[in-house]
Amino acid sequence: MQQVDAELKSFFEYCRQVGFDDEELAEICRPLYGFTRKNCFKKWLIVSCALISLAFGLYALSNVESLQWHTSAIGRILMIKLLPFWDWTTLFYKRCLIERKQLVVEDQMPLSLADCDMCESIASIQHVSGTKYDDILNHFLIRSAPVIVTDASSDWITSKIPNVNLTQVLLDDDRLRDSVPCVLQTNLRTGRQPADLNVLLTKVTEVEMSNWFFHFQNCDLRAVKVFRTAAPRPYFLSPHIPPAHYNWLLMSNKYSSPRFKSLELEPGLIVMSQLKGSTLIQLTPRFPCETTCPGLTFDLHEAETLVLSNSMWRFEYMTDDNLLNIAVLTETAWNDA
Repeated sequence: MQQVDAELKSFFEYCRQVGFDDEELAEICRPLYGFTRKNCFKKWLIVSCALISLAFGLYALSNVESLQWHTSAIGRILMIKLLPFWDWTTLFYKRCLIERKQLVVEDQMPLSLADCDMCESIASIQHVSGTKYDDILNHFLIRSAPVIVTDASSDWITSKIPNVNLTQVLLDDDRLRDSVPCVLQTNLRTGRQPADLNVLLTKVTEVEMSNWFFHFQNCDLRAVKVFRTAAPRPYFLSPHIPPAHYNWLLMSNKYSSPRFKSLELEPGLIVMSQLKGSTLIQLTPRFPCETTCPGLTFDLHEAETLVLSNSMWRFEYMTDDNLLNIAVLTETAWNDA
């Protein structure tokens, strides 16, 4: 190879002395390039076939029971020998071998004391009707004040879904029926975990029972899109507001509880429509505004819609123990800046 390399260099220097330029040299050496490329391709093909054959061979051997036992025994002996140098036993209790970036928890939201000026004077929640997005934005959202729109879902409840039979709407679409909620809290035994909506909704529709509740977050992309048709967009939202990326369903029937239930909502635009019954809602200021700003506790009645930017608030609710309650909540990415 050294001799061939020396001859090629001599040939190249001779061509330069004669006066050949780069294009002419490339044309002269084209057959050599093709031959070299072909040999390189054959070499990589042989190496790839050898690696694939080796992988299949190891896979076939790993299915031999006697070999599995011997491999397992050797592996355990090696792990025991490693203990004086590396204590790997702590890995047994870890859910992930690779550390993930820690999520920001609610009490570590990027709020400052200056932000508390927006909520310190909010002592009650206002009710509006026949409104527009600019009014909602300028009078409420821009200062993180929640507001209730009293006519946002009344037409939909009476004309689109008679008797608010929302559970049947969900069961009729297989994309929703077979979806698995990302977050589910209920007092009903759902059997297998995680439970799909079919199991949960069938329990509350086919069996005559009371004193139950559930809420779930739907984040399956296909199911979220279908759920948008069951929970239409309020008339006052501007077209430039993107569609909801998560949605929640809150249902209960004569469920009595002494404590509020918390929903872990991402910062953004929250829209909650009360379709049936009523819900007692509690909004608590986030850190560090919990001592500066008063909390808000109020009822959301049938056909009313709550709108808020929850970067300032933690959301909790309590069901009415005398009624069937159905509410739909959507989370939308929205920048209140």
